[in-house]
Amino acid sequence: MTEDSTSAQRHERALTRPGDVKHILFPAIIAGLLIILYWTDFRRMHGGWTATESYYTHGFLVPFISAFFVWRQRNAFLAAPLRPYAGGYILLALGVGVMLVGNFLHFAVISQLSLLPVLFGVSLTLFGYQRTRAMWFPLAFLIFMIPMPGSVTQSFALHLKLLATEYAVILANWVTLPMVREGSFIYFGDDQLLVGEVCGGLRSLIALLAFGAVMAYISKTRPWAQWFLLAMSGPIAIVSNVFRIFLLCVVGYFWGSEVAAGRFHDISGIMIFVVAFALFFGLETQLRRIAPADDEEDNKEQSP
Repeated sequence: MTEDSTSAQRHERALTRPGDVKHILFPAIIAGLLIILYWTDFRRMHGGWTATESYYTHGFLVPFISAFFVWRQRNAFLAAPLRPYAGGYILLALGVGVMLVGNFLHFAVISQLSLLPVLFGVSLTLFGYQRTRAMWFPLAFLIFMIPMPGSVTQSFALHLKLLATEYAVILANWVTLPMVREGSFIYFGDDQLLVGEVCGGLRSLIALLAFGAVMAYISKTRPWAQWFLLAMSGPIAIVSNVFRIFLLCVVGYFWGSEVAAGRFHDISGIMIFVVAFALFFGLETQLRRIAPADDEEDNKEQSP
């Protein structure tokens, strides 16, 4: 049995001693209170995930991914000293205040975002700074399950769609395919393609930002390289969507818009993630060669 596994078992036995039952029971009570307090917001999030043409269909996965990283960090959490920090009450009060303001203004995203400072405040109050530090990523990652309001996503989706369409047409012209863009329409010969909201790329952008955060967190590279990998999530998502629209243009030019807008349209949606994952892993591989994590840093909690 390794020293790490022995240490983890020792911490787990210490946590379950009769005198420490309160350290399990009290967090369970707090979790129940949070579920009651945020029940309406959880229902609104669920509605945002399941809405027609939602940009947050990945929202269901976020809590499970966070739970996985909680489990992954359990040894670091148990190894850190248990020193409740009274300053956590300030963050907790701030989060509850933001939630009340969001409910008063009927602005759901404000109320839902308040969950993050509330969770960090609860963790600091119950477990202290060092144990909260071990769990910072699973807590912060929950931001990716919170849908942004339609007033924000619709405007951003339109600009992103026009940007991706413009560069796809430029790429098509570079390979000598005569095409012209007017708004969301791409004209070639007597045919045309309409780039709809689904092809705009916002859904894949949001999902790939979450994936980029995970990649950056687990990357065996130096902190600056992890931050760089996270920062490249947006450009990678945009480039992948430009490539998708370019392929639609190629298929539409040679086989007609009906073929491009048919089954190939659905297949090309998968290509976004294939291209994006290839770019992510390729970039991460190069960063590990350029800026590998030190052995000492590798044993610590990773962070961008």
